[in-house]
Amino acid sequence: MFSKVVPFLFAVAFLSSFVSFAQAGKYKTTTAVRTATAPVLDGELEPEVWQQAQPAKDFIRFDPLNGKPSAQRTDVYLLYDDDAVYIGAKLHDTAPDSILTQLGNRDSGETNADMFGVYLDTYNDKQNAFAFLVSAAGVQTDMKLSQGREDWNWNAVWASKVKLNEDGWTVELRIPYGAIRFPDAQVQTWGLNFMRVIRRTREKSFWNHVDNAVEGFVNQEGRAIGIEGLRSPVRLQFTPYVSGYVSTYSGDAENKPITSHAINGGMDVKYGINDAFTLDVTLIPDFGQTASDNKVLNLSPFEVKYSENRQFFTEGTELFNKANLFYSRRIGGKPILYNSAADSLHAGEALVENPLVSSLVNAAKVSGRTRRGLGIGIFNAITRNMFATAQDSITGQTREILTDPATNYNVFVLDQTLPRNSYITFTNTNVTRGSNLYDANVSGLQVRFADRSNTFAVAAGGNLSQLYGKDTNGDVALGHQYNISLAKISGNLLYSLRHTTESDTYDINDLGYLQNNNEVSTSAQVNYNLYQPYWKFLNWNNRLSVNHSMLYAPRAFTSWGLSGSSGAKLRDFTWVGINWSVRPENAYDYYEARAFPQVFVKPPAFEVSSNFSTDYRKRLALDANTGLWRSRRYNQSVWWLGLTPRFRVNDKLLLSNGNSYSIERHDLGYAGKDAARHTIFGDRQVTTLTTTLSGAYIFSEKSGLMLNMRHYWSQAAYNSFYELTQNGLLQQVTSERNGSMAGFKDINLNLFNIDLVYSWRFAPGSELRVVWKNAIQDSKTELVPRYLENMSHTLQAPQSNNFSVKLLYFIDYIALKNVLSA
Repeated sequence: MFSKVVPFLFAVAFLSSFVSFAQAGKYKTTTAVRTATAPVLDGELEPEVWQQAQPAKDFIRFDPLNGKPSAQRTDVYLLYDDDAVYIGAKLHDTAPDSILTQLGNRDSGETNADMFGVYLDTYNDKQNAFAFLVSAAGVQTDMKLSQGREDWNWNAVWASKVKLNEDGWTVELRIPYGAIRFPDAQVQTWGLNFMRVIRRTREKSFWNHVDNAVEGFVNQEGRAIGIEGLRSPVRLQFTPYVSGYVSTYSGDAENKPITSHAINGGMDVKYGINDAFTLDVTLIPDFGQTASDNKVLNLSPFEVKYSENRQFFTEGTELFNKANLFYSRRIGGKPILYNSAADSLHAGEALVENPLVSSLVNAAKVSGRTRRGLGIGIFNAITRNMFATAQDSITGQTREILTDPATNYNVFVLDQTLPRNSYITFTNTNVTRGSNLYDANVSGLQVRFADRSNTFAVAAGGNLSQLYGKDTNGDVALGHQYNISLAKISGNLLYSLRHTTESDTYDINDLGYLQNNNEVSTSAQVNYNLYQPYWKFLNWNNRLSVNHSMLYAPRAFTSWGLSGSSGAKLRDFTWVGINWSVRPENAYDYYEARAFPQVFVKPPAFEVSSNFSTDYRKRLALDANTGLWRSRRYNQSVWWLGLTPRFRVNDKLLLSNGNSYSIERHDLGYAGKDAARHTIFGDRQVTTLTTTLSGAYIFSEKSGLMLNMRHYWSQAAYNSFYELTQNGLLQQVTSERNGSMAGFKDINLNLFNIDLVYSWRFAPGSELRVVWKNAIQDSKTELVPRYLENMSHTLQAPQSNNFSVKLLYFIDYIALKNVLSA
């Protein structure tokens, strides 16, 4: 079946590939003017300063009505001197009383407010840019764009001021050269674009037209000329911090509450090695105020991947993550020998302490890009020895058990940009451990080439993994992965073909993340998108895909399936979508049994789901989704529903309540081994209810109070048990053996977290943060049928509370030098 579907899809695709589409327009050019007088940032555009430059104007819509002139006039002026680049904009509006000004956190992205932004591609490579955005309420957002990726965690220190007036509103930006990088050249040309959002009409427009039928954003920029005589300043910045913590653990009926406190201090340092490269170092890092993880009940054979919330590991790491070989949660994560500590106990001993995370000593990264487009990144982090503590129950003596040796983590990247949105990237990751534990090394090469018209692209890559000392024979364990894809990337009709092979010994999980290896997969996809209004739609996206997978060793078929989706934005800005997938034949799962090559034969199945989202401009908005998965052989089904209402009380207060419910009937999965070492599967009913409450009260563009509260309740109730046969089918356990199944317990898991954060940016780059975190994790084998009863038990369970205050102060060498010399 698969062999018939793929040629048909691609025959249709290639016959349609000659349909023409609108190409990107000509690049606009504006001239930056050197000014002898730096503008005063007060929201007033003084004519004698700003009108030295000719304005950039005639903005073109991006959404909706892509390609049409903007409904409102915008004039943008570009100045510079020896210290900074300045942008001044007059955002004319025929209805100034209707300008929306909702407040939000810094870097909150899209809020219900008008917005102005500037994108600076200082190396003019059409792939990388710095973005500085400010809302009509004065809220700043900055980010880095790199080869199609947006890094919202990147932060810079810059200044802005907005002012509403009878003609609309004005904005002034001052971007110091210490916040950006640019080539060491007497005469420079920068890639440039300006953006404006008129929120009440949901219009987004750009100075240089960005065609949404053409792949890429930075490659559709304009340019700025007239920039001469710039010299990169000494980029040396310090952010020392001091923090204090008070933590309590309530204990239970048999344990007394435990209270602890700590005072910490450290520093982040940023140093510009030259005009292109920057060194970032965190000394004695403190991640105690990091947002709580959204943990879940994991019944699968695979590790759950959690988001990285630590600022140092999220900011400016786009180079290191490009090849998907770097999962920063490995650093300072669970000790590698954590689970084996209990196996090292002597008779009469018990574990009294076993740290769940490794301690980070320091971390540093060097990154940048040369004038010729060569990006270089070096990341290094060191963790210290970690020990569990065992105590003798008779003598009371304690001893330490090593759970994680001192470890060095390193990532090295070379990334060469090529013309027409193309690149070649080399990545190497290395993990070196002490105490004669094994080391790991992964090297990878990725390339992408697009044609001159940016219509077609080919991408390919390969990785080699090496484990030293993990094999008891002392041999180096080698594994490999390679991939190739061919795609049409621009136009209404898009299509692609991708093939990936991962050997059975391929392993990147010492510093990367891979659910499973030993797979050969091939997929094909066709998309047809309408970017302009049609009938009741503002835009409409459609997808059809087919996939096929098999084992690498031994070569054995595992599954194939079809899937598709259709989503549209209606003229009232409501989003509606539908998704479906079907597995027409048996699938062969070699992982669920946890005993390769034992297979579990999964029956045919189908899934259908839908979602919609209402217009966020309204005070009350709603996101919703629902779906059904069904398989007949074992009468399996999964049904889910999600509802998230959002209520904007006023421009300062926003509340959001997330609710999701799912019920999995006759979920079949690994339960364990019986006394005879037979693999036992359980027929489970898994129900999960997640409730979140998020809120933000923003006092001003510099301070706000944020709340994130989450309750996750999941139950897994066993109905019956099966023995997995050698041919991968299930044979129900007889009634005579049911008694031996008593060791397989039901699960009633509750996870409850509260993060309450007050932040105040009292000076540029400087911040005071006060955080209260509450955490409860309660897992029982007795099921609680009623929600209120379950919630009552959860709130009485042992819980931890953490109250902290952290002060960060930004010190810029140039500013400090000017003050001291004054």
